[in-house]
Amino acid sequence: MSVIRLALSSTMTIQAMATASTVTLSAIAPLVAQAIGVPSSFIGTYVCFLYIGAAFAAVSGGTMVTRFGGIHVSQGCLILAAIGLIISAIPNFWIICCGGFLLGLSYGPITPCSSDILAHTVPKEQMGFVFSLKQTAVPLGSAIAGFIVPSVALWANDWKAGPHFMAIAALCVALLALYHRNLLDDHYDKNAHFDARAVIKALRLVTSQNGLRRMCIVSFVYNGTQMCVFSFIVAYMVEDIHIPIVLAGMALSAASIGGMCGRLFWGIFADKIHSPRITLAILGALMASMLVVTGFFSESVPAILMIAVCFCLGASAIGWNGVYLAHVARIAPKGQAGVATGGTLFFTFAGAIFLPLAFGTVHSIFGDYYESFYLTAALCLAIALWLFASKGETSSQG
Repeated sequence: MSVIRLALSSTMTIQAMATASTVTLSAIAPLVAQAIGVPSSFIGTYVCFLYIGAAFAAVSGGTMVTRFGGIHVSQGCLILAAIGLIISAIPNFWIICCGGFLLGLSYGPITPCSSDILAHTVPKEQMGFVFSLKQTAVPLGSAIAGFIVPSVALWANDWKAGPHFMAIAALCVALLALYHRNLLDDHYDKNAHFDARAVIKALRLVTSQNGLRRMCIVSFVYNGTQMCVFSFIVAYMVEDIHIPIVLAGMALSAASIGGMCGRLFWGIFADKIHSPRITLAILGALMASMLVVTGFFSESVPAILMIAVCFCLGASAIGWNGVYLAHVARIAPKGQAGVATGGTLFFTFAGAIFLPLAFGTVHSIFGDYYESFYLTAALCLAIALWLFASKGETSSQG
């Protein structure tokens, strides 16, 4: 197996497992909410805690990768994810949120790890496709969680079985990474040391260059939208549309599979037209339209049609990430791909903190999820129009 294939398969497996861990509770949110006596919109608060941890871990992830190597750091993250999942299975709201915070700490460095590994193994002219292919592991992980976690929970007649099962899976993937750790971590710097200034350095890097700054803003909104889809689609379809949770889990999986297909397509598309700005603008417009259509779901809509719409929603709302990450790695200063990725991910994860929280708050005010979908659609459309109106490409030169 070539080094590129090994790097790609390794980063995809780790990314899929890490994502599945973060989506585990969202896949069974109605069951958890009923068990602990809170509304299903609690998942917005849980996701907020998760991505607070992820944001701070991501921005320091570049330095950790430089010091220890991407595979070493990823293994530690998966072990921490297993601990977070076990804590998230304790039936107390605030303890569950603490488990989410630990899951966030485990998830934050994963993308800087993979970006650093791929940046050292993949030629620049292939980065758009390879990064998009790697990022299909995010919706793949979500699809796995959507299929497996509700089924395991219902089979065991206990929602806690879902997180316990995923914790075991995370530990297994961490062990498998031992096989190729030394080969892929051959470029780490033993003299690199983390300090608080690394966070400031990463943030200063991404806010001082026009292209990276623009990516921060776009990823804030787009990732927030993606997390609203991941976090609330099951609760929305169970509570407002009144369909069984296993079918709602299939809708989440359909959105995730759509995201996988979208990430491949949009990566190729962006490389073909040589315009990340236009690609991301088109994606924002598609997100807005699919969110509006999703908001029109009702009990009279056939399940197969809802699943098809969820697939299209995922192709846009989950399909943007590879284009963004490849471009960040491409325009980052030489040797700073991990640091630049971590810096932009601080804002990416900030979107995952605030937008799901706002989404859940709107639900609490109106009593259903329709208005939340419409307001999120308006925000995506605003970003799309801004990108269409902008001059030049999203590059470090502006």
